Amino acid sequence: MIFIKYPVHGREKEQIFKMENILQTADRLFQNRYFSSIKKAFTITLPVIILGSIASLVNNIPINIVQAGLSTPVGQVIRAVNGAVWLGSTAIMAILIAWTLGFYLGNTYKLNGTISALTSVSAYLSICVTTPDGGISLSRLGSSGLFGAILIAILATELYHVFSCLKINISEDMAEEVQQMFAALFPVMLSVFCIALANGILLMTSGKGIDEWIYTGLSLLFSAANGGGLVGTLFLVFGIHIFWFFGIHGGNVMDSIMVSAFGENLIHNIDLYALNHNAFDGQLAIISKGFLDTFVFMGGAGTSLCIIIAVFIIARSRYMRGIAKMGGIFALFNMNEIVLFGFPVILNPILLIPFLLTPLTVTLISWSAMSLGLVARVVTEVHWAMPPLISGYLATGGHLSGSILQMINITAGILIYLPFIRLMDRRAVQKESLKNNTTALLKNTLNTVAEKIHNSTGEINGEFTDFSIVLESIVRDLNVLSAQMQQQMQQIHTCDEYMQTIDTLVSNTDTSIKIVLQNIEKTNTLSMTGAQNLQQTMQEMEETFFSTQKTNELASQLNLHCEQIEGILKSAGAVSDIEGLLQGMKADTSDMIERSEVSLRQVETGLQQVIDANRLFGEIERNMHNIQTQCHMVLKYSGEVSGELQQINEQIRAISHFFVETASHTSKVAAQVHDRSDESKEMMQKLRKLNVETSLLTVNALENLEK
Repeated sequence: MIFIKYPVHGREKEQIFKMENILQTADRLFQNRYFSSIKKAFTITLPVIILGSIASLVNNIPINIVQAGLSTPVGQVIRAVNGAVWLGSTAIMAILIAWTLGFYLGNTYKLNGTISALTSVSAYLSICVTTPDGGISLSRLGSSGLFGAILIAILATELYHVFSCLKINISEDMAEEVQQMFAALFPVMLSVFCIALANGILLMTSGKGIDEWIYTGLSLLFSAANGGGLVGTLFLVFGIHIFWFFGIHGGNVMDSIMVSAFGENLIHNIDLYALNHNAFDGQLAIISKGFLDTFVFMGGAGTSLCIIIAVFIIARSRYMRGIAKMGGIFALFNMNEIVLFGFPVILNPILLIPFLLTPLTVTLISWSAMSLGLVARVVTEVHWAMPPLISGYLATGGHLSGSILQMINITAGILIYLPFIRLMDRRAVQKESLKNNTTALLKNTLNTVAEKIHNSTGEINGEFTDFSIVLESIVRDLNVLSAQMQQQMQQIHTCDEYMQTIDTLVSNTDTSIKIVLQNIEKTNTLSMTGAQNLQQTMQEMEETFFSTQKTNELASQLNLHCEQIEGILKSAGAVSDIEGLLQGMKADTSDMIERSEVSLRQVETGLQQVIDANRLFGEIERNMHNIQTQCHMVLKYSGEVSGELQQINEQIRAISHFFVETASHTSKVAAQVHDRSDESKEMMQKLRKLNVETSLLTVNALENLEK
């Protein structure tokens, strides 16, 4: 049993010690991987929940002027935008929770959180109730589907964990995303398939899927509330808040039960009140949906308006007061998502008891007050977003007793919440005190940093001054270097022109040598032809010489024979005619011999001349060959010289271009260094100014830290 007393007496420490022990046990109970992941999932979706709450509040705020404004063309646009925002936030809360729960629960198993989240969402959508056209019912994607989303997300993640050993290993050279995809291929497919298969089997055998069976079971669990009696109503209120504590929209889960329990009671009261206008009539039903909305769910589930007020009364935690300020406006219009998920109330063992006890207490107080005839009963339907006190007055037909009862219920709820809020606040303050210690350390660090900045500023100022002087010297040197490089660049340009002229001359020489080589080739051809002709003539002359010589020899022999014949004839006393004929032959032979000798001498002279001419042609051919070889050598060296000159020319151009770029870059660097010199002077001034501002900021920071 928990003992808490106010004001504080001497036994407070013992009571706090007992409560701390109980809460530590509860903390350990709620620190398992499932509850921890569920709490993280709800916490991380809080911004989207707040967004949906704001959109819903604007569209449903029960103020005539506001609703009239929303009926205008501009207001209709605002209403449509808010409706779209609600569809993208609160209306798909089950999907958001399935995703985030799968992500955090997968991380606890050291799985890929994103793939685990995808598996959870896919598995949940595979079991959702479908519409006649094959779509998914929107009612199961919002807060009414939270319980099913939580169960399926946990089941899908557990299956993914079991099947995670069935992975495909591929080459490590592949991208990491591809490796993760192949590793998760079979686990994801099998996990979603198993859940979808189970859902299909249930649909075939019973006509209901997993999602529908979940809510059918919940309805059967609290079917004892049928009849609208006090006990059933208390049981129903208890069930609604149990579901809310675990993050499930208890109102949506219990909606069918509330309709069957006392769905027609409010209609009965409205009809009866229209006849007699007596809101205290004993024939009027006490319990109705309007009764719960007006006197129990003030500020939302758990009578959350009491939490807000209790925080403002007793809490010192900056975080709790901040959440109370943010959620208080919404709680006035019975929207408490910020309170439930912000403190949080959901899965918070400290607030479990008051969150369950307060609605039960105010239900019992309200029923007792109406049963005793002290308070008018609910005789008209009031918009669920109507603020407390106003809603009590309107719901009871304009009786102040309804507003007074709401004030009593709120007071009772505050008294129930106060000790638990105080305990929660004490824990929050302890955490914030640790932050304050960190703040004190930060304060000392700021003082040290400010002092170091102040001490180093003077040194930096001097260094900046010296640096500025050095920069100015560098600028001057760079300007001189730039001028020298300009001169070098002009000289290189002149050298480039000379090299171009040399290149042109070499090219012309190369052309002339090629022409000479062509002429030499022709001369060499003609020389070889002449030498061949002379060789042939020499051979013919030699043959003629040999023929003439032989003829001469034959003539000599003939002359000799003639002389012998003449001697014989003289001695023999031959005829004078034969002697005359022989003398004629001898004379002719002698003449022929003389002419043959002359011809031989001429042939010998011609042959000698031909030999000399042939020798001359050989020398000409050898000289031509030598000239041709030398021309080829010159042409080769000319080509090499031309190539080298071209390379030198390209190098000169590259050097010239380099000098141009370097000179330009040097000029730019000089200008930049000059600008940096000016900037350094400005920076030095800014640094001095910053030193003053830092000192002021440090003083302000210290003052704020003190506050």
